[in-house]
Amino acid sequence: MKFIHMADVHLGVQPDKGKPWSEARQQEIKDTFVKVIENAEAKQVDLLLIAGDLFHMPPSEGMLRDVDYILSKLSKTKTIIIAGSNDYMKPDSPMANYKFSSKTICLSADKISNVYMKDLNTCVTGFSYNSKENEDDILNHIKPAKQGAFNILLAHGGDAKHLPFNKKNLKESNFDYIALGHNHKPEVIKENAVIMCGSLEPIDYTDTGARGYIYGEVENGVVHTEFVPVAKRCYMNLLINIKPDHTPPMIVDLVDKQIRNLGTQNIYRILVKGQNHNHDVFDFSSLMDRYNIYEVVTETSGEYDLNALYQENQNNLVGKFIHQLSDNYYNDEVCKKAVHYGLDVLLKTGER
Repeated sequence: MKFIHMADVHLGVQPDKGKPWSEARQQEIKDTFVKVIENAEAKQVDLLLIAGDLFHMPPSEGMLRDVDYILSKLSKTKTIIIAGSNDYMKPDSPMANYKFSSKTICLSADKISNVYMKDLNTCVTGFSYNSKENEDDILNHIKPAKQGAFNILLAHGGDAKHLPFNKKNLKESNFDYIALGHNHKPEVIKENAVIMCGSLEPIDYTDTGARGYIYGEVENGVVHTEFVPVAKRCYMNLLINIKPDHTPPMIVDLVDKQIRNLGTQNIYRILVKGQNHNHDVFDFSSLMDRYNIYEVVTETSGEYDLNALYQENQNNLVGKFIHQLSDNYYNDEVCKKAVHYGLDVLLKTGER
């Protein structure tokens, strides 16, 4: 049996709303979902598992029809879906009442349910959310439903507000494979057996790192899985450490070079750290016009090297100023500020 396990697609989301790339990202997320379906068809996958939050919100009937049409292109694959914490399924919602024309089943939200596929000798157990949160301790105790079959648990959770679970319990479970969703960062809890697949695409700047889905094959009851990266872009934190000889134009050029090396399609947070003795202002506006820069975070300090300054100025006013105040410089914040302010004035005015 061949299967694909994905989750947290968040169709309908518009990441980084207000940013120049926001609308393109909304379409890219849908395009990536379509690409996975095309991959499933190309590989003639038997089973597609969607572990919650296929949609970013409870879907309308129109959204369901759109996805149903995409899934109908799968000539062989059966699809099992659960609703997650974002696309939760109330009893009177379109999702609860929608009849798929594709080979798709959405597990109910009112109880644990299962689907047995005789041709695959495979049983999928799970349930959908009916609200944004579910704190029930269910996943630690749920059992396989079909003896002698290949049993899969399909679940969405992993924190205190969303079906909390104990990783040790899941590792020791009798399920042959546990397909998890909710956390956007991929995590292998037990190799080839318990996997949080992560989101298909990154949704916000905290979703750093690769994103994709799990492809698996089962032969004679033995599972082999691999992570397939598929996201069109990544969020990346670009750390720039300022050195004493760096000038603002040099820093801008350095960031420009690194973005071009890492990929201009990606979305960046520029983190500027280090010592800024000259209190320089770094203007990244030219780069923000050309690249996808989410924000610039500057965490610089203007600390002086007192020993070096004293050696250079011990016979003038600067040296005398340092000598008078340096004793408490490193353990008294008020003294440190006083030294900074004093040296700023003395060095800028040229007083010696």
